[in-house]
Order: sequence, then structure tokens, then C-alpha cells
Amino acid sequence: MLTWSEVSARLAGEKICWLHTTGPDGTPNATPVWGALLAGTFHVYTRGDTVKARNLRLNPSVAIHLESGVNVLIVHGTLARLGHPRDRPDVLDAFATKYHEPEEVPFLPSSDPAFDVLYALEPQRAITWSLPDTAASTRRWVRPDSR
Repeated sequence: MLTWSEVSARLAGEKICWLHTTGPDGTPNATPVWGALLAGTFHVYTRGDTVKARNLRLNPSVAIHLESGVNVLIVHGTLARLGHPRDRPDVLDAFATKYHEPEEVPFLPSSDPAFDVLYALEPQRAITWSLPDTAASTRRWVRPDSR
């Protein structure tokens, strides 16, 4: 069995994750995103005029996965809209702590007013596995209140 602590630690350690949303016509959209963990909750942000933000307004269901195809982590859930990043300085601090390299700083929501939407992941389930032995390494997590 996989724990949420293990899942969130893996998410927290990655600089880039892939976010998958679904368009109104069912078309999938995959986008790399930055994410930061605060108090066990994974957060992402974007501009409100992006495809992912438009998709999330209609359907908050998402899949988020790490970049690796060898050491896999996939999380399914919903993204809850928290409002403007400036309304959550604690989350902005978490992003600033994680993304502190000079080439990263211009893309933080605190330094670019175009980033105007902050989300919190409400996870439902996760799966992880590693190659070469997928069968032996597969572990799952399911949100306790969704069983």
C-alpha cells in the first residue's frame, strides 16, 4: 500500500509535473506545470486565459504525473480553484522556496501578474511503479473517504 505522505513527497521533489485536463469536447490537454507542496497539499498555478484554466472551469478532474517513464507516479483527482495567488502568500512562499534558481524566478506567480489563478489538488487515487519489474513494484493509494 502507498501512503499519501509518499505520494506528496514525490510530487514535492519534482521541478516539473505534467497536468492533464479535458476540454469541453473531450479532447485531452497535457501541459507541464510547476507545483509546490504546502501542509500536504499540492498546488499549481496558471494564467486564467490558458487552455488548462478554461478546461478546469468546466471540468476540474485531472491527472498529474511525473516526467519519468521509468519511476512512475500518476495521481488522479480534482483541482480546486483557490483564487488569485496573491491571496495565498503562504503558497507563494512555498513556490519561492522550491524554485529559487535565477532562471526560474521570472516565472513565479509572485513576480509575474499574468499568473492569476491558483489551484489545490484534491487527490482521489494514485499509482506508482518502477521498471524493470512493474508487477513487483506497483503500489496504489486511494483517498480513505472515497472507498
